[in-house]
Amino acid sequence: MPIVTQRFVDNAWRRNCDFITLDLEDSVPRHLKAHARSLVKDAIPNVAKGGADVSVRINHDTALADLNGAVWPGLLKIRYPKAESAEEIRAIDDVITRLERERGIRPGTIEIGTGIETAAGVAHAYEIASASPRIKEFGGGNGYDMSCNLGMEMFVGFDQFIYTKGEVELTARTLNMAPVRTVPFVINRTGNVKDGDRALREAVGALKCGFRGSGGGLNPAVVESHNKGYTPSEDDRADARWVLEQFRKLDGTHESWLEIDGRVIDRYEAALARETLAWAAQCAARDEEKAAAVARAKSILAATTKIESAPPTGDSKKSK
Repeated sequence: MPIVTQRFVDNAWRRNCDFITLDLEDSVPRHLKAHARSLVKDAIPNVAKGGADVSVRINHDTALADLNGAVWPGLLKIRYPKAESAEEIRAIDDVITRLERERGIRPGTIEIGTGIETAAGVAHAYEIASASPRIKEFGGGNGYDMSCNLGMEMFVGFDQFIYTKGEVELTARTLNMAPVRTVPFVINRTGNVKDGDRALREAVGALKCGFRGSGGGLNPAVVESHNKGYTPSEDDRADARWVLEQFRKLDGTHESWLEIDGRVIDRYEAALARETLAWAAQCAARDEEKAAAVARAKSILAATTKIESAPPTGDSKKSK
């Protein structure tokens, strides 16, 4: 979200987000860049009240100035757009390390998220992803900037980013990182960022492909679609339990697989079932965590409002 739009920042904690990215880049006009940096320190605890992790997306060309404005206690991640070399990442790591030390932040806790949005970034993906232990997940190879860099139309009826996304995803998997910002192709000819139905289809498809998170959305209207789509359904959980029940029948036999109603049950299917149930448990725990944070924030807000609206104490009558 654009950090310079105060009403967005003030209401972000109500949105049930798992993470919120405060943007200093594309959504901030050039003449407000310096002002935007000055807002980050207070915005971090503000948007985090609902239990969301907080990231800040900086500008590629003013990274040093943006880092000085963005690295404060409570920040989880710096998002660096248009990453093209390992040297850039190491330089950012050095600055974050210094600022953590100077500002009382536990060393090494702030992550770096890299946006792969150019052909050069795709070509150097492995070196970029390997450049810092602060990079915990990796993705990209698509989006508006990638489209502009490659000189192709953004909103078409086919997946023009299939190769670039695939290269970046395989890099993440090679390094045992979670691939992010990679979702199955769902036609979008309009660029509508509020389409909850499309967001749900993307999230459901991404979950089936083994992705556990996306790059998020640009509008609050898609948050609940993402939350629903990335959470295993009751049918998914029931099926996973059934698979494990059938797999247990192999114990004590010399067979490595069995077939039930045309469906093969083996150790690979069992591993997927365990992963589904483990992910479902993580989703449930995260939802409880966010709900508790929102309840605390509402309680504090109600108490503050009550104090502010209370009449002054003492006898307000004038003496005659």
